[in-house]
Amino acid sequence: MTIQLRRSATAIATRIAEGAGRSTAMEFAGELRRSAASCNELEYLIVLARDLKYWRVEVADGLIVDTVEVRKVIFGLLRTM
Repeated sequence: MTIQLRRSATAIATRIAEGAGRSTAMEFAGELRRSAASCNELEYLIVLARDLKYWRVEVADGLIVDTVEVRKVIFGLLRTM
């Protein structure tokens, strides 16, 4: 699960960076959508880790709040395009 969490977390920023290097706004938007999907995956993995009692509830819930905020920022950026 640690590997999956790290992969999902790094995919969020990686996809944004990759999209910023694309030649069209449409391609960038596609990468932003994939980045938001990575947020969904990360949020699920955090919930799973919490439910399996790998992490304290307070820690997991704080990370979930952060993940939701990142997803909101991504969708905000998409709305400006």
